[in-house]
Amino acid sequence: GKSIEVKATINVQSRTHKINGIDQLSPPENGELFLFSLRLREEQGAEKTLPGMIAFCREKLKDDIDALSKFENILVVAGYSSLFDEEYSKLKFRIVDEKLYKVTDEFPKIVSDSFVEGVPSGVGMIEYVINLDGYNSLCIANSPSEITNVMD
Repeated sequence: GKSIEVKATINVQSRTHKINGIDQLSPPENGELFLFSLRLREEQGAEKTLPGMIAFCREKLKDDIDALSKFENILVVAGYSSLFDEEYSKLKFRIVDEKLYKVTDEFPKIVSDSFVEGVPSGVGMIEYVINLDGYNSLCIANSPSEITNVMD
């Protein structure tokens, strides 16, 4: 009954995320919507790499074939190819912080209901950037252990 949108940014000055489409932050038919915000800093002394993070996700999803399949499909759509893992591994990251937000009516978003008469005719794609600075009241977890407690 819970849906989570995951966003990452390397902007350490503010918590901004690009939203890809009007439906991305629309509430699910049943349950609640959350947004997980991950802030990373590029740092050559860090240990996190994109291939490492993907391997971690695959390991966590290995017992749920449907979730793993969705994850793999999303990687393909995003243009990720393990053929380039050596190149991807040159870019190293440190996790600055991570937060889980509950997407409520107060959450900054554009959805179909934002338009009184629906999305204007002729508008095919809406992309926008949200800034979550100042929305701490909607933050429900600040660490992996807190997130696990909230989602159980």
